[in-house]
Amino acid sequence: MYFNILFNMNKIFDEIFNLNPKITTSISFILGLLLTSDLDTAEQNMLANFLYLTAQTILTNAASQHLIEAKINGERANINSKEVKSYYNPIIYDMNKIKKILNEVYPNKSEEIQIIEKAIKNLEDKINELKKD
Repeated sequence: MYFNILFNMNKIFDEIFNLNPKITTSISFILGLLLTSDLDTAEQNMLANFLYLTAQTILTNAASQHLIEAKINGERANINSKEVKSYYNPIIYDMNKIKKILNEVYPNKSEEIQIIEKAIKNLEDKINELKKD
């Protein structure tokens, strides 16, 4: 049951994910006020830290997932690397020029992509095994 809940989060939050951002922000604001209305400052502090840690966990997970997806799609390149900066390091970037340089510095990402795809396949297999249990 626990895994069912985890793997159906997208369905559970579907309505929130499709709301106008101003509406979601307003709901969050109202929910924050409602949650703290009967709490003393120590309880509010504990609850806020709990929710903040939960949010940080979600953000860290999303950033990690985004990084992996970007690597798979070949979108990831380090504009701060020494190799790129040796070609181009202005205060304001010319996006067309930086794309050209990144393609020169990082011409072939296929080996890296294959490693990541293999790791993802292994994770998917393990998740499917856990779902069976």
